[in-house]
Amino acid sequence: MDFTLDHDQQAIVDAVTTILAKQAGPERARALGTSGHDDALLDALAQAGFLDLANEPSVGPLGAVLVAELASLHHARANIALRAIVGPMLLGASAPTRLAVADAARPGPVRFGQYADAVLILDGDEAHVATVTAATPIDSPYGYPFAHLDTTPMRSLGPGSGATLTNWWRVALAAEIAGALDGAVAHTVQYLRERHQFKKPLGSLQALQHRLAEAFVWAEGARWLARRAAFEGATAAAAAAAAAYAAQAAQLVGTDMHQLSGAIGFTTEFDLQLWTSRLHALRVEFGGVTAHQLATTRAQWG
Repeated sequence: MDFTLDHDQQAIVDAVTTILAKQAGPERARALGTSGHDDALLDALAQAGFLDLANEPSVGPLGAVLVAELASLHHARANIALRAIVGPMLLGASAPTRLAVADAARPGPVRFGQYADAVLILDGDEAHVATVTAATPIDSPYGYPFAHLDTTPMRSLGPGSGATLTNWWRVALAAEIAGALDGAVAHTVQYLRERHQFKKPLGSLQALQHRLAEAFVWAEGARWLARRAAFEGATAAAAAAAAAYAAQAAQLVGTDMHQLSGAIGFTTEFDLQLWTSRLHALRVEFGGVTAHQLATTRAQWG
């Protein structure tokens, strides 16, 4: 795999970044709160064609992962990763814009559930499509809206569709985590450049530089494993490895960036929490690191 973005991929990054710079960001995220959903941003990306790249032969799922990473980096309060990555790979061009994903084996609140027109439900070997008939939102400090759902009778997508949903869901999670990690690390680096102690920037201290370098490696690993899994068509092994690594990175890096930021890092006014609060939700979704690691083991060695 060539890790250098080609002309089309770079054009996607530039165009999506322009949209997100205008219609997302910290202030927009705070205005929507943890219970809001940015329909305007989702519609803007949909109308520009950036939610359907996964089925474009010249771009493919890797382009969708780039969109998901950027959305997470820029605090997008919408189900962009699920719609751009999971939806097209299961439903093709018929994927509804407002889509959620759930696991029948892990009942509980569903991320973006109260805003979903349809839900992809993993049920063993099959994936099902259901329409939301009622949603009961719950309060959450973790950067996303969650709700318990009632749905219509489900339509099966056929035998084997469960594995497809499982693998692309893991790729989407890894991409979202990678984007949030990128933002958290970059924000902490900038803060330590600006925060002075003993008449010099905290970032000049070698001990802190070592911790930042380690965090950067974790973040880059999550990014490239997610992209590799998409590039390889979300094989079971690649998807599970990407999700496992990303979930572990979310735990380690999120905690470390708060420690490096000192007391201000634990305040809601500090932008760091806009990334790390979401990392808490993403790292435990779909069973968390343990489930992803077990899946990696099974895929590699049966």
